[in-house]
Amino acid sequence: MRQFLLGYSGTSLATGLQVILLPWIAVAVVGLPALHLGWVQASVLLPNLVFLLFGGALADRRDAAAVAALACVGLALCHAGLLLYFSYRIPNLALLLLYGASLGICTAFLQPARDNLVQRSARDREGQTSESRVQKTVTWMMLAQYGGQAGGMLLASRFDQWGVQLLLGIQVAVLSIAALFLLSLRKKAAPVSAEEEKRPHALILEGLVQTWRRPALRELIALMAFNGFVHIGVFLVVLPLLAAQYGGGRGVSYYATLQLAFIAGTVAATVTMLHRGQGQQPGRGILMCLLYSAALLVAISFGPTPLGLILLCACWGAVAAAAAALGRAIVQLFAPAEYRSRIISIYQLALFGSAALGALAAGVLSEFAAPLTTLLWAGILSLLAFALVAWSGALRRVELGGGESR
Repeated sequence: MRQFLLGYSGTSLATGLQVILLPWIAVAVVGLPALHLGWVQASVLLPNLVFLLFGGALADRRDAAAVAALACVGLALCHAGLLLYFSYRIPNLALLLLYGASLGICTAFLQPARDNLVQRSARDREGQTSESRVQKTVTWMMLAQYGGQAGGMLLASRFDQWGVQLLLGIQVAVLSIAALFLLSLRKKAAPVSAEEEKRPHALILEGLVQTWRRPALRELIALMAFNGFVHIGVFLVVLPLLAAQYGGGRGVSYYATLQLAFIAGTVAATVTMLHRGQGQQPGRGILMCLLYSAALLVAISFGPTPLGLILLCACWGAVAAAAAALGRAIVQLFAPAEYRSRIISIYQLALFGSAALGALAAGVLSEFAAPLTTLLWAGILSLLAFALVAWSGALRRVELGGGESR
């Protein structure tokens, strides 16, 4: 568990740095408009549409720990490449798109492999686990993720004092260390199985079939696709635009403050779930999170004060953390062990693949309308999605028992 959480928090710290650095390099250093910012943000997410399912198949076919470690090395090389380029000149839009796409490819292989290690970390000495142990491990994983991201964002807030080159160097170092921690979780080499002899497209198809056969997973993944398109897409594009508008000459500091407020909300919600648990009806919890998100988006669309926006971002973070933890726990518990990485990759494809499209849509809408208008439409669509999913009922009826499982 310790190595897993240290490796996970290391990759999350690098992500926290990236969340601030990439859009701010695009906006403040290169001077890109909103539409081009949407393309840069989408370039990190679009590779998920192509590579995420292959990443899940590879993690089921090979040792997930080794796949995760290699992906960390790939991310470190991406940051090292941009660091080297900065030594000579300022990047342009084309280079930022290439950099973002390279990050997205490596992340597509990292995410399903890294999350597949949850079950390995949740087992007791007899190799058994339970629903409650998996839920608690997922919550610890989320805390490591949000804590690491908060650390990365705090470092990124020193952008004006330290410069982009030092921060990119920190990313390279942290990802290299995280790769070592994840590599330490490797299993002993096992004989080649029938799964390893199958072609990748056959493995992916099996994962899709297994997901479709489970109504709760099917509805959860559809809802995550909506969350990615509407919520993450808006968050990636509209938030830096609002920071530039509210923060004036100190936009990067205010943007980092908004991100840290969001992370503070996620940490608070995750710590609360560690003490109180996730409950026996996680599906209903996800539905309520969708309703709260709709209310928050509508509230922000009315143009709060700078302090009010910070507080609303903290609430948004708490709701997002609760939804993410509940959703990941459902996937971990309902996905069969032999298909787990593939189903995780389908879940993440729905979330992050649609987020890339959402970032493009938010960039286009914000280019021709006010960013606050984009938030208002996102809130209205969230209310409609809540009504539709609540009426369907498959996710709402999910209940956990707490029995043992291998």
